[in-house]
Amino acid sequence: MTAIGSDFLHPALGFFALALILPFLPGRWWRWVLPLPAVLALASVMTMSQGMFGEVRWMGFDLVLGRADRLSIIFAHVFAIQALLGFIYAFHLREKGQHVAAALYVGGAFGCVFAGDYLTLFVFWEVMSVASTMLIWFNRENAKAVGAGFRYFLFHTLGGLLLLGGLLLR
Repeated sequence: MTAIGSDFLHPALGFFALALILPFLPGRWWRWVLPLPAVLALASVMTMSQGMFGEVRWMGFDLVLGRADRLSIIFAHVFAIQALLGFIYAFHLREKGQHVAAALYVGGAFGCVFAGDYLTLFVFWEVMSVASTMLIWFNRENAKAVGAGFRYFLFHTLGGLLLLGGLLLR
């Protein structure tokens, strides 16, 4: 595979940026910012070519933040369209915490799809785990959400530990 040029934008970046700045946006117009990362991700995925990008050396590991092939690009199209529809559907939610958790979840999903090595996959998997649990816990209308979120987190943590175990055996 060839390296992708520096003009490539990882689809997860917009969602992580949204999660970072959303708590600080004042007023009620912040909802109109929600679909922007999904639109940017869709544009990024539509112009994406196959290859590797974001290679970083950290603590003796060669991390690849992005590896785009035909299959990952197909899944990224699905995730980008789903994120756009999801954030438009969620306009009625007033609690910013739900949108922050959703943005982290989608960013983690994009990170998993484009992970170029197992350690990067594990990190993005855990971001998805915590964010999806927070999405369940933010459902304060249902008293059973706390217990369901805890069980979900246990299953996700078990899956992450099994993934980590498999990575260590490799």
